[in-house]
Amino acid sequence: MDTKKPPETISINMTGVMCVYSALFMRFAWVVRPRNLHLLVCHASNETVQLYQLSRWLRAQRALKNRSMARNLTI
Repeated sequence: MDTKKPPETISINMTGVMCVYSALFMRFAWVVRPRNLHLLVCHASNETVQLYQLSRWLRAQRALKNRSMARNLTI
């Protein structure tokens, strides 16, 4: 499962694209008549997972920056 992989392996570009893609298709699923609730739920689920992955990547980058700053202070 991707949520168990190290956050350093997350592709920030692909995650961002998937967030935009899912958001666009959620809007499409809501606007189209008749409303396609199944498609809306699928893309809402994907959006949630992608945002979680994005938050994992951001936290890992922040921790890496803090570690490097702390290392520079001790030198």
